[in-house]
Amino acid sequence: MNIMRCCLVLLMSNVFILKAQDGPGGVGNTSGTSGLVLWLDANTINSSDGASISSWTDNSGFGNTASAPSGAAEPVYNTGIVNGYPTLTFDGTNDELRAADAASLDLTAWHFFGISRAGVNKNYNALLVKGSDSQENYEFLAFSSGLWHMPVLWTTGARTFPNTTTTQYTTTNFDVFEYSYSSAVGRDVYKNNTNIQTDNESRTPQTNNNPLYICNELGTTGRFVNGEVSELILFNAPLNTAEDIIVANYLAAKYNRTLSSFDIYNEDNAGNGNYDHDVAGIGQASDGSNHTDSQGTGIVRISNPSGLGNDEFLLWGHDNGGLGTFGSTDFPAGVQGRMHRVWRVSEVNSSGGGVNVGNVDMQWDLTGLGPVTASDLRLLIDTDNDGIFADETPISGATAVGGNVYQFTN
Repeated sequence: MNIMRCCLVLLMSNVFILKAQDGPGGVGNTSGTSGLVLWLDANTINSSDGASISSWTDNSGFGNTASAPSGAAEPVYNTGIVNGYPTLTFDGTNDELRAADAASLDLTAWHFFGISRAGVNKNYNALLVKGSDSQENYEFLAFSSGLWHMPVLWTTGARTFPNTTTTQYTTTNFDVFEYSYSSAVGRDVYKNNTNIQTDNESRTPQTNNNPLYICNELGTTGRFVNGEVSELILFNAPLNTAEDIIVANYLAAKYNRTLSSFDIYNEDNAGNGNYDHDVAGIGQASDGSNHTDSQGTGIVRISNPSGLGNDEFLLWGHDNGGLGTFGSTDFPAGVQGRMHRVWRVSEVNSSGGGVNVGNVDMQWDLTGLGPVTASDLRLLIDTDNDGIFADETPISGATAVGGNVYQFTN
């Protein structure tokens, strides 16, 4: 397996952050110009443990922020619940959030990801609903002790309501759920990358002018979620296979879940040091679909792989170390300081075997971290994987590409 650890070092005591493909896992962007139409991440909420939350800011760039209709409906923010990350707790009685109707939320195709755990498996836990009962544009609701229910009203006037056949929503774990649909490929529902529902439905969903309900359903009693929600992501079309794999790995690493298939990023396990944070990736799936430019929620952007082939991926994440340079001693002679934060990389195929995606460009965004001179920057790669950077040869050649972003090319 081809694995490397890397960090940025600075000949001067300066440091750095980045934009571009900055959606979840580096898929889509947050400027409101991509297919990412809703992104609610509890980790972006600035509040104290146990506080009631009146609104959950949408990070997609489309402004689909979800708000509580009253003080009594506000969920509670809890820190450090799942792998150190926070969650919103909904009481199952009257807690809910709503995003106002918008063209970006009126969908005839979609790809939804959710990280949630049931508090009580009751009838019903309505996680995400656009529309009222029997008038659903799209819906993801658990009932009957944890079966997922996906009703849709079609433009033909017909309504179908498939369910998973076994319990999937449980009180045990925060799981990675995803639900995609388009008339071209039908419906697929996954739990931790295990398919739990599929069909060849090809009709067009009927849109509506109702708000998007988070953790409840419009006009029907007893459907408030009793449970916890950490992240909700909605795209306006199914992702390609490579993008889907990357987003699922970002979520699995962040929330400490193991995917049943395509668990490409393996630096999030304890044996490799739990590099769980800001995971992003590039790659090409076996069907030829690819994603070749990615940044995600972190400060590192990697793009332009020169030798990317089918079933080849490069994903990276960090150890959540500090970005400052003071106090670090593990660096070679000639360097005056390095970041405490270290990134670790998986360059593998779907079976975990080592691959080579070729040369890549790496960008680092240093916004807000003081003045930087490009010629002062060095990149350290732990080529012998011994956990020590002091025995490595610093890589120079950084160039300023604008906006406080610095690039190591090829």
